Amino acid sequence: MKRKINQVLNSIMGSFTGLFLGSGLYRYWHFQKYPDIYAMQSAPWYTRTLIQGFFTLVLVAICMIIKVTLIEKIEIMKKIVLIMGIIFLFLTVVGSSYVLINHGQVNAGYAVIPGVWTILCFAYYRSGKQ
Repeated sequence: MKRKINQVLNSIMGSFTGLFLGSGLYRYWHFQKYPDIYAMQSAPWYTRTLIQGFFTLVLVAICMIIKVTLIEKIEIMKKIVLIMGIIFLFLTVVGSSYVLINHGQVNAGYAVIPGVWTILCFAYYRSGKQ
């Protein structure tokens, strides 16, 4: 049963990631071919891609957390640390996107602080300590 759930979660993550990449590439091509259409809009041409990327990232993070909870081989503390690492990785990507969208005018700590916690969580998970 867990093997089936794992396969379904892998399929969901792969499908939504492929959908995001394909639609993002299509939007970029469409913007390059017809820039006048996007000049009329109040938002930049990549706004829909950013929103779709955010929701794809949330879905992939949720699927990864579900996959971690299904693993029976590791102890509960390591599961908690791995889940926290995934959450901090999500926050790092969101924070770095926020800094890049604002052209570096906001504090880089939005990306650096969760990044440090991500490294610490994954390092603890990878170490043999209990």
